[in-house]
Amino acid sequence: MSHSVKIYDTCIGCTQSKQIASAPRTEDCVGCKRCESACPTDFLSVRVYLGPETTRSMALSY
Repeated sequence: MSHSVKIYDTCIGCTQSKQIASAPRTEDCVGCKRCESACPTDFLSVRVYLGPETTRSMALSY
């Protein structure tokens, strides 16, 4: 399965999720999106997109 990982330096590292958010190593990524959904502030610095998945296909751009 091919996927791309975009890592940004914008995570505020809050502890609201009872753990410190950190960017996983890209070579360990399997595209599960747990790192994206675990952020309580929707500010996590990791966004994972699988294959042809886009903001349009996820109904985020309508």
